[in-house]
Amino acid sequence: MEPGGTPPRRNVAVFLDMENLYGGVSGHPTSVPVGSIIKDIGRLVRDSGVGALTAVARAYANWGRAEMGTYRRQLLGHGVEPVQIFSFNQDIKNAADIELVVDALRVAAEAPWIEVFVIVSGDGGYVPLVRRLHALGKYVIVVTTSGPDVGAVSSMLRSAADQFHVVAVPEPPAPAPAAAAQPAPPPTLAEYREAILSLVGADPELLIDGRVNGARLGMLLRKRWPGTTSKSFQYRSLGALVEENCGLRMIRHVEPKPVPEMVPA
Repeated sequence: MEPGGTPPRRNVAVFLDMENLYGGVSGHPTSVPVGSIIKDIGRLVRDSGVGALTAVARAYANWGRAEMGTYRRQLLGHGVEPVQIFSFNQDIKNAADIELVVDALRVAAEAPWIEVFVIVSGDGGYVPLVRRLHALGKYVIVVTTSGPDVGAVSSMLRSAADQFHVVAVPEPPAPAPAAAAQPAPPPTLAEYREAILSLVGADPELLIDGRVNGARLGMLLRKRWPGTTSKSFQYRSLGALVEENCGLRMIRHVEPKPVPEMVPA
């Protein structure tokens, strides 16, 4: 109650163009802090002395989108009425604007005690609405946010309004830098042996007629441990390491013996 027992005035109407705040039909609706906007508007009208309590608060969007469900608690908690906008074609980009303008003018005509109109958008298309509300003796505040996806604020809309206010939206915390990948430690001979047996068992291309394809095996081992070779374990070749430690036989490329020349008798 106001001093003297008079009920507090409800002389403020708030209209939120949600699409303008989250970057259009392809934007991210959950980036708009509806609760913070409504609280800031309440503080603004009270601190400036132009208004008291909110009588009407409406937010215009396609509330059928799955991600809009996150707003349900915010809307209920702050007395905001969701107004459904049916945009069957994405080319119809002004559907919310038109609905908002019609509602604002209806409230101005049907509720003359509402003196302060708050338009939450930066869209210059609302300039004629601001001028009409002025002609009806209304005080108009334009509000936008500092969100990264919010549309650009029209300079004409800013100058036409009685007040212009930006709701500061805290930037999301920067993701922690990813820890630098540590190189895998060099394997022991036992780990190298287990890796060879595992690769041979999993890759059918490593065995040809029961013998190990050394070229392919070497490539796979270097991919896992780039700095490790058979010489790291004091073996002259991968084939020698495999045959001695793994019970496998390698493909050997044997040079053909020269055919002796036939001397005519």
